[in-house]
Amino acid sequence: MSITQIMQKALTGAWLRHEVLANNIANSDTPGYKAARVNFEDYLYDALRPRIRLAVTNPMHVRERYPDTIAVTLDTTSFTPDGNSVDIDREMAEVSANAYYYTAVSRQLTAEFSLLRRAITEGRR
Repeated sequence: MSITQIMQKALTGAWLRHEVLANNIANSDTPGYKAARVNFEDYLYDALRPRIRLAVTNPMHVRERYPDTIAVTLDTTSFTPDGNSVDIDREMAEVSANAYYYTAVSRQLTAEFSLLRRAITEGRR
């Protein structure tokens, strides 16, 4: 898998995380709403692993740990008496951290394309 494909997966995961965080913030006052969480690090790790898959011929065999899709889970704890589990301070901090992550990966991807362009044109413009 090329570095550009890995960065594309990282950007896709960060985009999904941002959508889920925005949805959590929008529902911060909704009674009974459970905050969703995105863990795309396992998905990204899966993209980096060698593509050797475990052969499962018996139900007792060890299963692979990392998913082929990005997992979205619900936070079942409640922070308010109405059953809502959104902590607005946590959500805002995660939005900020995710924005920095997305920016860093997209800048790295831009730099990678710049290097490829320079190699193709042999340094000429």
